Formats: sequence, C-alpha cells, structure tokens
Amino acid sequence: MTLKERGAKMRLLASVFVTAMLAATQASAKPEAIEFSDLVDPLAVVFDDPYKDMGPHLLNELKILVELDEKLSQNGLAEDERAQLNERRNVARDMLEINGQDVDALLAQRWNVAKKRQNARMATNPVLDGAEVVLSGYLIPAPQAADGSYFGYLVPQVGMCSHLPPPPPNQLVRVKLLDDPKGQSLYVPVRVSGRLSVKASDDRIFILDGEARMLSGWTLYANTIDQQEVSGRDGVNGASANPVTTGGGRWHTDNS
Repeated sequence: MTLKERGAKMRLLASVFVTAMLAATQASAKPEAIEFSDLVDPLAVVFDDPYKDMGPHLLNELKILVELDEKLSQNGLAEDERAQLNERRNVARDMLEINGQDVDALLAQRWNVAKKRQNARMATNPVLDGAEVVLSGYLIPAPQAADGSYFGYLVPQVGMCSHLPPPPPNQLVRVKLLDDPKGQSLYVPVRVSGRLSVKASDDRIFILDGEARMLSGWTLYANTIDQQEVSGRDGVNGASANPVTTGGGRWHTDNS
C-alpha cells in the first residue's frame, strides 16, 4: 500500500469515526461542532478514480484523443484531413502509453467514473440528518421566500458563488432564518447552530453583480448565528463578543 493510499484510508477512517461520534450524541441537547467535509457521505467518495493523479497534461491528451475519435467517426472527411487527425490521435495515444497509462481502460471507465464523481458531489451524510450542529462559514443572504420566510446560504470559503465557484451541493447549506439577513456581510464569517436536515433545494439568487444557481442538499434550521472574529485574510477563530444583528437583535429562528 502506497503512502497516498494509506493517507486516503486514514482520512476515510477519520470521517467514519466523526460520523459515528455524531450518531452517538445526536440525541444530546448540546449541538456538535462539525466541518463542511463532514456533510459529505464518506462512503460516496471512496472509489477507484484512475484520472485523479494523471495531471493536466495527460488529461488534456486523453481529452484530445476522445475528441479526435469522435471527429474520425464522422463521414465525409477529406482524405488529407483524416490523415492529419489520425496522426495527432496517434501522438496522443503514444504519449499516454509512454507514461504508463492503459488507454483502452481509461476510455472504457470514463462514464462510470463520471457517475461516481457526480454522486460524490451530491450524496449527503445520513448520520447528520436531524442532528443539532454548529457550523462555521460565510452566510450569503437570499431573497425572502414566497411564504415570507427568510433564508441564506452557508458556504465554507469567502467569495464562493460570486468570485469563486459554488461548493458541491452536499457542502452548500441553505439556512432558514427568522430575521431578515440583508444586513449580513458576505465577507464576515459566522457560526450557525441549529437542526440540520437532508432537504434539497434549487434556486437562483442575485449575488453582487450576477445571478448564481444555489443547488443545495441541506437545510439548516438555525437557532443562533454569531459573528466571528477574523484572523488574517480568511481565518475563523473564536466567537465575537457581539452577535450578528439585523435590527431585531440576535438571530433566533424557529425549527418548523
């Protein structure tokens, strides 16, 4: 077993341990502090992915090979064009094989691996469904819902969904609020406590200068939201002495 494989195994065991501990204390009144990585189903991310360590150059050669195979399958290509495409295809295949890649196996597995990757992005950790948790991140305010409810989205990094791509759905948390979050800054970290539920949502909201799709696998029914002290550029340390306010004092929500 290689060091990389040992590291992956240790990460899996750690994740399983965390979820087991959460399951044992789920009935406790005290919320458990979790990380965004805990939101992911630990079993969904364990699969053989032959592409992850290929590097950008070899992945690009494989992409070229697939594209050229598609072009060469078309009728009506001129003889000289077909010859040029075949020559470039052979270069790509040779490059992959020289670097120890089984080209036929890579081509045969690509759809199956793509499906497993998508599942790893979507699958939520069943242990956390209904758990009382504490999760720190950055809250993106959302428009008021049609029924008058207030919502926001909790993300692990500042700038996500605006300057940066959104997190995968199983790490994007829709937060149900009681107070209007319009006074909350996108750049101030917060700590949210409340009941977590596997409840998917798919909405589009306007963030800064554009519209973003918010595809989430979780809903967090928040009890409290506390502003955090910032250390350095993106750090999240301890709780601030002053809770977040939106004109109505500290944020408290119902659990309906």
